[in-house]
Amino acid sequence: MNEVQNRLDAAWKAWIEAQEAAIETVRTAEAVPRTDTDLAEGYRWITRISSLAQEWFIEKSDPLYPQLFQSQSEYRKLLVDNPDTRYAFSAIDDTKTYRLVGTRGDAAYVGLTFGTPIGKGAVGGRTGTTVQAHLDQFELGTSGEVDILIVPEGQPPGSEVRNLIVVPPGTGQLAVRETFFDRIHDKPADLRIELVGDVPPPILGVEEIAGRLEFAALFVQFVAATAVNMWHDTEGNVNRFGGTAGSEHVSAQEDEVRSHSNAEMTYHGARWVLGDDEALVVTVHDPPNEFLYWGLTTASAWMESLDYRYTTTNLNNHTAERSQDGDWRLVISPRDPGVANWIDTGGRKEGYMIVRWVLADGPPHPTCELVPIDSVRS
Repeated sequence: MNEVQNRLDAAWKAWIEAQEAAIETVRTAEAVPRTDTDLAEGYRWITRISSLAQEWFIEKSDPLYPQLFQSQSEYRKLLVDNPDTRYAFSAIDDTKTYRLVGTRGDAAYVGLTFGTPIGKGAVGGRTGTTVQAHLDQFELGTSGEVDILIVPEGQPPGSEVRNLIVVPPGTGQLAVRETFFDRIHDKPADLRIELVGDVPPPILGVEEIAGRLEFAALFVQFVAATAVNMWHDTEGNVNRFGGTAGSEHVSAQEDEVRSHSNAEMTYHGARWVLGDDEALVVTVHDPPNEFLYWGLTTASAWMESLDYRYTTTNLNNHTAERSQDGDWRLVISPRDPGVANWIDTGGRKEGYMIVRWVLADGPPHPTCELVPIDSVRS
């Protein structure tokens, strides 16, 4: 009994110490904004990461009892969440068969990103996205009913399967991104994932819960360090967008986070920095090819989207007013410049921004111009 207690106590200690280590990252991170608000948000951010780790890796990590849960919201954010997107996630087993069922909802796009387990490094020499799809590729019911069979590579699915996704070895998760033009009013999807076949009810074991606690602890530290590194990586893109297609990130295998990109999206990111009484005018250029969606999100140095519950901190190609030349001009500033397409920084003078494109072929990078706030009116 003492051996069991010692094992559980060691895992619990790792879980508690990981949160303290993550807070230490907030305390000591270099070259990040250090206003009272930024620091307070850093402490809250660690509680949110811990909450996500608890649900993701302790409660809902068993692929034999899959749970497609909402992983991010206005109260829990991860690595530059998009306020226009409803994120869901489930663990899966690459040797098992699953069925994704439910209804599609009204989102402009519902992406299905299968990948290796996040935070566990390379599997079979690769990490990141293994299969990318979206719901509108499949045959749906007249009222948007979804019924998709997910099978391991090499396993015959049967002759009467209408909708099929084949996942290769190493696949351990499904991420669903519902991207809306109007998230407040559009109806979300109602999806669930089911294991095909029966399994006995689970019984929690000592090593199982200890392992989950230890991995959740690693995840908290991994996210904290990753977010700070992402901020530092923007040093060469101040008020100037860089970035590329998600499919290129997947192919490049540059790091574990970027390799888990949605391969049907393009990501253009930058740090925005304002002087006293300045605004940043961001021009999203009308691309030469068709596209479904673009959306600009502003975020803190902790890579959390700015609080969109009470003010406008993001815009997309439906919510932004278009200029006569076909482009979209967005104004990022700490106070209202009195024009359309104002993105409120909440008094901040520094942060991160990203433009996500969906189903766009090589869209142009947005451009930026730093101007006095009062001159925006002219």
